[in-house]
Amino acid sequence: MYKVLLVDDEPFAIEGLQLLIDWRKFGFEINGVCSNGEEAVEAIRTNKPDLVVTDIHMPAMNGLELIEEARRLGHDSTMFVITSGYSDFNYARQAIRLGVSNYLTKPVDTVEADDMLERLAQELKEKQQRENVRAQAKIHEIRHVLATLVTGQEVENEEDMAHDIAHLYDQAQKWTYVKVRFQRADSGQIRLIIHEAVSREQCCYVVENEQDACGIVWGEVSSVAEALQGRSHRDFAERLMSSLNDEVPNGAQLAVGLPVQQPGALSLSRSMAAETERFLFLHQGNLLFAEDLQEQRLRFTPESLREADLIMERLENGSPEQLSMSIREVFDQFVTNKTAPEFVHIFMTQILFRGFSLCKELGGETKDLLQDAAFHPDDRYHRNIEGSANMLEDFCLKCQAAATSLRQKQLGGTQAMVAEYLREHFRETFTIKELAERFFMHPVHLGQSFMRKYGKGVLDMVHDLRIEEAMRLLRDSDDASCAIAEQVGYKSYQHFLKQFERRTGLKPAEYRLKQAQ
Repeated sequence: MYKVLLVDDEPFAIEGLQLLIDWRKFGFEINGVCSNGEEAVEAIRTNKPDLVVTDIHMPAMNGLELIEEARRLGHDSTMFVITSGYSDFNYARQAIRLGVSNYLTKPVDTVEADDMLERLAQELKEKQQRENVRAQAKIHEIRHVLATLVTGQEVENEEDMAHDIAHLYDQAQKWTYVKVRFQRADSGQIRLIIHEAVSREQCCYVVENEQDACGIVWGEVSSVAEALQGRSHRDFAERLMSSLNDEVPNGAQLAVGLPVQQPGALSLSRSMAAETERFLFLHQGNLLFAEDLQEQRLRFTPESLREADLIMERLENGSPEQLSMSIREVFDQFVTNKTAPEFVHIFMTQILFRGFSLCKELGGETKDLLQDAAFHPDDRYHRNIEGSANMLEDFCLKCQAAATSLRQKQLGGTQAMVAEYLREHFRETFTIKELAERFFMHPVHLGQSFMRKYGKGVLDMVHDLRIEEAMRLLRDSDDASCAIAEQVGYKSYQHFLKQFERRTGLKPAEYRLKQAQ
């Protein structure tokens, strides 16, 4: 809605303007009324109306003097309409000089008023569109200048750049570069939150965009006033972090560079943000400021690679508790020594590939371990030291369990491999002959050796596995027993009933009822 201020020293005239004209029909609303020009000047200064409708003849300050005073105070964009019952040429000529071309005669004619408001609404709409275009062009120009300054790009026209930098001095007293890192899967949502946060700031621009990161330049407009209102670079970063966490918990990391007074020194703030981002790897939270690092430096400690041998030794021959302890001790050393994240990634990658190689040597499949590791290039920047330790510990424990299982299969010989195959495929239909061919054995030898090792025949184990699964489904689902019989591999329901009663002493319905009690 466009704001309207009504000015007239006659109460009935004000009432007539309010009642006779349908302001809302054309997108206007009355924002205030004044009985004299002096009140109106103050109302214009504080409320900044889009349109002022004023009578010409008023005591102390008439309507034309009001318009002249408003223009003198800089309210050039405010539109004015004068109302009067007088047809004085001198008044009209002065009004034209002040930029007034809209009149309403008293008493107000509603048709005339509607026609005028329709024209004014269109003018205001077009003016707003032009202002939006100019504002966007100005923002684009400032972003281009700031992007040039933070990245140190070559300048084509130094004279124009000098002029633009001088304009930046008028915008802010200090400038800070903020680096936001996030996972690509969340990029759309996070960029929207960043855009909303930046638009709420008086002097703030996104100057760099990557697939999983963006760079923001924040300007401190007034060091004293902004600080009193909680508007320092730290406050901005904390507000942005809070907004991001509300929508995507722990989905982003913020590294904040040092504030600089010269726009030309923004490349320094950016380089400090990049160094701060590396320290985020060792930081417990997702927000870190360059000034809090106090001349700290990350280190490369290749001697820690020896610890990889100890971890692999515990993985192959130690207990899960010993393996976890070894990993935690190494990562504690990384934190104490402020080890560079690049080296930690090399260390982790070495263990990952040695774990893959071990399982492959034992005849296992590594694709499941690879998926569990989730060690992707775009993810490693987002994970901090604690997340990296958790990921490596989880991978090593799974790798250790897989290696143990593979060794047990080898020690158990072919019969153990057959038993493992039955556990994975008991729902399927196959014959002893087909199973023996799969493991390159004679069917009779397979049956006899399997019985010696497990105390039961191959088919009995298949039935045991099927009935065990059927019992679980009866407990955990509402499926009919005939459907369950088919799910676990029985083509004949009667055969299923026979095997179920043989192993449980109950019918399926009786078993389900008993379990529900």
